[in-house]
Amino acid sequence: MRRFAVLALAALALLLGGCGGGLLGDPRTAPTEADELRRQNVELRRDKTVAEVELARLRQEVARLEAGLAAIREELARAAPPAGSGTAPGAAGPRLTPAPPAVEEEDLADEELVPPPAPPTPAPAPPVPAPAPAARAVDAAARALYDESYALFHEERYAESEAGFERFLELYPRTDLADNAQFWIGECRFARGEHERALEAFMRTVEAYPEGNKVPDALLKAGRCLERMGEGAAAAATYEEIVSRFGASAAAVAARERLAELE
Repeated sequence: MRRFAVLALAALALLLGGCGGGLLGDPRTAPTEADELRRQNVELRRDKTVAEVELARLRQEVARLEAGLAAIREELARAAPPAGSGTAPGAAGPRLTPAPPAVEEEDLADEELVPPPAPPTPAPAPPVPAPAPAARAVDAAARALYDESYALFHEERYAESEAGFERFLELYPRTDLADNAQFWIGECRFARGEHERALEAFMRTVEAYPEGNKVPDALLKAGRCLERMGEGAAAAATYEEIVSRFGASAAAVAARERLAELE
């Protein structure tokens, strides 16, 4: 009887040990699952940041197009003729040219025939400079590098973000996003308090990409750098240039506010 009880207790212990192991599982797998969850969380946040970046870029592009359309409408309104004039632009009434006096045959006979002067030799046309190479569209690899660098900026990893944008300019210097990449290099430096180096990056945006969409914003941030460096007069001159050149832009609104603060 005692032997039977010992065997029963041993079997019960083995059964409980097996169930406990099945319920608790292998403790070595818990850190791996936690790491995977953290990795997925980081990827989801990064995807969200990239989507927000793309949405902000599209909104900026829409605002730029609307400003251009408003300028075109204003030009057309100025070129339109005043109401009630009854005359289309460029139209003119009939012009009466007096008939030349009659020439008698005797007068022709008395005049000495002089050959007309030879037409002057036209000067050679100046050489036409070759147009600058046009910016090409951004492919998938370039867009991925740009978005990753932009996401790093919003994660406040400014040194890594700046390195990513510099890499973008090395690989894709003639793309539609080159001026944006140069601008964000300045933003990375400004965020770290490197105002002199940030000023260099912002002015590089203006000089290297004069037709880019980041010129007004780069000038605005250049003015902020000058303010931080104690150059109030130079900052005010920069803000006045923004108002003069880009009066309908959001940068011009901000520039007017800074001018009011500096007065």
